[in-house]
Amino acid sequence: MAPQGKNRLSVLRDIFRAYDIRGKYPEEINSFVFNQIGLALGTKISSKNSDPVVICRDGRVSSKELTESLIDSLVKCGIEIIDIGELPTPLMNFSLCELEIKNGLMITGSHNPKNYNGIKMVIDGLTIYGEYISELYDLIQSQNFIKRNEKGSYFQDKTIAASYIEHLKENIKIKTNIKVVIDCSNGITGPLVNDICKSFNINYKIINEAVNGDFPNHSPDPSNPENLEQIKNELRTSGGDIGIAFDGDGDRMILVKSDGEIIWPDQLMIIFSQYILKSQKGKIVFDVKCSKHLKDNILKNGGEPIVSRTGHSFIKKSMAENNAILGGEMSGHIFFNDKWFGFDDGIYAFLRVMEILSDENNYNQVFDNLPKSITTPEIAIEFKGNNHFTFMNNFVKLAEFNDCRKVDIDGLKVIYDDGWGLIRCSNTTSCLVLRFEADDKNSMNRIQSKFRDAMLKVDRDLEIPF
Repeated sequence: MAPQGKNRLSVLRDIFRAYDIRGKYPEEINSFVFNQIGLALGTKISSKNSDPVVICRDGRVSSKELTESLIDSLVKCGIEIIDIGELPTPLMNFSLCELEIKNGLMITGSHNPKNYNGIKMVIDGLTIYGEYISELYDLIQSQNFIKRNEKGSYFQDKTIAASYIEHLKENIKIKTNIKVVIDCSNGITGPLVNDICKSFNINYKIINEAVNGDFPNHSPDPSNPENLEQIKNELRTSGGDIGIAFDGDGDRMILVKSDGEIIWPDQLMIIFSQYILKSQKGKIVFDVKCSKHLKDNILKNGGEPIVSRTGHSFIKKSMAENNAILGGEMSGHIFFNDKWFGFDDGIYAFLRVMEILSDENNYNQVFDNLPKSITTPEIAIEFKGNNHFTFMNNFVKLAEFNDCRKVDIDGLKVIYDDGWGLIRCSNTTSCLVLRFEADDKNSMNRIQSKFRDAMLKVDRDLEIPF
């Protein structure tokens, strides 16, 4: 039965984001909201196919409660549920391939702080986004849910992790004694990554392995350099050769060298594309936040670069449309469509790194050969109540950039001969996100100054951290 009384919340449009549903628990989402979302999802899924729905969840404090409410409403819609338990998001995607099922729901707050939660959704084989997610909100508002006299069913499948490891072993060969320090951020990856490393006989040490939805050591977002300080310290004290940090649900990873230098995902994409393009030529998709060197390197190695909007749904859509062999974005989502299934998988990306390093006599040379420029990490500026969208609309109208090329597929990217700047709206938090790349410090200062002046034209009181 759907929660009643004090548990009722208004279902806010703001939680229906560009490529998932996500909000703060319990102010914006709770069991009642998930019950309503479940009725909408059950209605939508029933109109597409008769396949079961795979359900998976992360280790957040609220995930079990929200999952139970979601399952309750889906069963009322006549849906057959296959619950694969607490596992990383890549295993939900893997299970759809393994079980040949078209529908999957992952209850996760991903990399967001502990008080967030949400749902990543695959319906009829499509990772839904944009208007498809808005349709769920419209269904809830109309209450035009499917009515079924016969309830669905519920089944637990605890075999997926073992099948995943078996597929990894068939797919990847690792022959190296490089010592890896792995930070699981107290997210859902810890137990599985431990089993995988043992299976591959990797020389490893895991920190923050225990699943803890309070994330007591740091937030589960490895794209924020502050959250990498612990693994940097561990690399120094334990003599590790490389570090790997996963986000809360395991579909993203960041690599850190033994000296503390961060190898950002667009740099990893250069490495991956070089190795893949040796054996097969094809299209490679990446998001608008990635380095100019990635595009140049893909062209140099005989591939075809394709720029996409940021967001795992948009990357997957572009990959499908272009039959791409590889995809990735700056935040750490990397999608392998050669030898693998084309979904974003931080664990698989980690193992592919290890496989590449296995083939090198001097593994550091792989990183040393990367092209150099000055880059910033993602710079987030927080707004209240999703007002970052209003700011962005005004920015586009008022900003004046000359002698440059502009790309507006996702926010505004301003490209000069010596560097670029990007400003866009986050679709997972109420923030503006900026990133810059330049050939030298003077160019970086000039480009950032142009952006700062343009932003202050919109809001003279805005605190800009550069």
